[in-house]
Amino acid sequence: MLNRSFRIVMLLLACLDASLGLQADNIIHIGNASGSPGEEATVSVALTNSDAVSAMQLQVTLPEGISLVDGSAELSSRATDHSATIGVKDGVLNIMVYSMNMTALSGNEGDVVSFRVRLGNQPGQFALSAQEVILTGADGNVLGASATNGSVTIVAPKAQYNSMTVDFGHVPIRDTYTKTVTVSNVGNAPLTVEGLVFSDGAFSSTTTFPLTIDAGGNATVNITYAPTERGAIEETMKVVCNNISKLNTIKLTADPFAVNELHVQNASGIADETVTLNLTMNNMDDITGFQWEFNLPNQLEYVDGSFQLSDRKADHTFVTTLKDGVLRVVCYSITDTPFAGNDGDIASFDVIIRGRNNVTVTPVKAVLSAMVKGKVTDVLSAKYGGTVTVRSPRLNTGNSIAMGETPIISNAEKTFTVRNQGSAPLTISRVVFNQDHLSLKESATLPIVIESNKTVTLTVVYDGTEEVSYESFMQIYSNDPEQRVYNVKVSGSRFTPNYLSFEAEDTYTVDDVLAVNVNLNNYDPINGLQFDVTYTPEWYEPTDGFTTTTRAEGLTLNWRKVSDNTVRYFVYSLSDAIIESGEGQILSIPFTQKSGVTEGQYQMSVTNIVLGTANLTDKFSGTDQSFSFNVKSYLAGDENGDGVVDIVDAVQIINAYLSNTTDVLNKRLADMNGDSAIDIVDAVIIINQYLGKE
Repeated sequence: MLNRSFRIVMLLLACLDASLGLQADNIIHIGNASGSPGEEATVSVALTNSDAVSAMQLQVTLPEGISLVDGSAELSSRATDHSATIGVKDGVLNIMVYSMNMTALSGNEGDVVSFRVRLGNQPGQFALSAQEVILTGADGNVLGASATNGSVTIVAPKAQYNSMTVDFGHVPIRDTYTKTVTVSNVGNAPLTVEGLVFSDGAFSSTTTFPLTIDAGGNATVNITYAPTERGAIEETMKVVCNNISKLNTIKLTADPFAVNELHVQNASGIADETVTLNLTMNNMDDITGFQWEFNLPNQLEYVDGSFQLSDRKADHTFVTTLKDGVLRVVCYSITDTPFAGNDGDIASFDVIIRGRNNVTVTPVKAVLSAMVKGKVTDVLSAKYGGTVTVRSPRLNTGNSIAMGETPIISNAEKTFTVRNQGSAPLTISRVVFNQDHLSLKESATLPIVIESNKTVTLTVVYDGTEEVSYESFMQIYSNDPEQRVYNVKVSGSRFTPNYLSFEAEDTYTVDDVLAVNVNLNNYDPINGLQFDVTYTPEWYEPTDGFTTTTRAEGLTLNWRKVSDNTVRYFVYSLSDAIIESGEGQILSIPFTQKSGVTEGQYQMSVTNIVLGTANLTDKFSGTDQSFSFNVKSYLAGDENGDGVVDIVDAVQIINAYLSNTTDVLNKRLADMNGDSAIDIVDAVIIINQYLGKE
């Protein structure tokens, strides 16, 4: 090794040359080497130089896992009078070649020195980077120099696993389960998996071996687990391969168990009816007894004494208790005899459905007893609830029935519809009213059954004959589980019918009076009335000259105008005369027809109608009125109204005269001579006119 003073001189010269900016084409080359893990590889250091070089020095940082083989330095034939020193300090490789006589290396290109390194076990390419490069000339001066890096490659496969633990979890015995493990080759040589070695015979693999995985590739191996005994296990799987690493053992865990399940089977039924809940058990162990608890929902009522075991029983006995909605069952065999079979019904019990909605029945507590290794053990693995699907009727109808205002002379009737919106038949057993005079029409025969999504139409009848307002409740009793009694408000009122109506006969353009007939249809005796008539003052005007019928005998009529186009009439008695109950005309009030009235339809309206009784009560039960009439063109003799005067009109007059029915004729048209009598003379005048004699 160079002495300390020599090295200091060399370094000072290098610094001096660097400060002067010397440049030369002198390059040190660190070579490349490769090998397998644990092998030795030779690294050469070459020099390409344009100057005469008598000494060279450089440092190389050794990668982790690669070490220098002591005493492995070897000079090439270019070093004829040189020595080589190679050593490692703090992980840095120091290389020094020198001549005590300052003899230059021969030639200008080629290896100068080499050394060997021992390769580690991690595959990969590792850089050999040169630093602190110094070249010395034959004259002792430091030369300009540079360097190129080399590398060491360790060639080997390397296995990497996606997981070092495979957990099969909580699984039933007597079945087969498969998991996979992905093997990746993160090395730089092919990885060969020869096979898998399991520590327990319950594990196996169907993967075909040997399995070759190229560098950078991966493959999947499967692991099959077929447990036959319960209890948690922890085993291993060793991957036999050419992986340089020894980490090839994967942990296998599982918690196998025996399947012993209790199931509440689904059921369906109609509200208010009984349904049976079947309990089934599938078991791998020999079950000798059980304990169950059910929180029965409010919609299910347990039928006392209905619990029973299936034919899987042997000498088993049981006890049931019901308290606060909790059904408890304990079943056992005095001889510890197991139930027969491994699947099927084990027991059943009955419940009455008391609601509308579907419910789920699940045991809140369950124990299945079996002998395991000489000890009574709860071997229940799972419990499952069942759904009770409820079919129920649902009554739907309105909350009120308005009978309206109806006259007392006939029954009031109102129909209403009842719909069954449920999924089972609806039975209406009773309909009750809390007031007299109300009932269902005779056509409704109870009980009434309404199928699902169907309707029936019923009729409420009120037969009271008093003038009253009424309000009652109709109570519908049915098998709707949530509406056993459905209340419907029924209301209405009764009145005595007293109506006033008006009519006017058609007139002609030459008539001077329009007669408006007033008709009264009354249930109560009437001793006075009042009404306003609105008319068209351009064509008509009220006037005196009204007439009364025998129905209104003893009554007086007055009138006065209350506006330009409205006249108010008062009909009253000064001697307590009344219009008895009945119907028909009582008055005829006249209106003068003004000149210039043309053909067409005209209308008048009547408002403020009052029908008074002896006790000064208004008994009018109608509404405002209106009536219309036609004004026709006047053609004397045109009795049949066809627009011409001819023999047909004369014959019509003659026939009426001979049959004494002239009152049906239009006297205004038929009275040709104006003597107010309809006879043969009028017919002769028409005939003469038709023949042109008049």
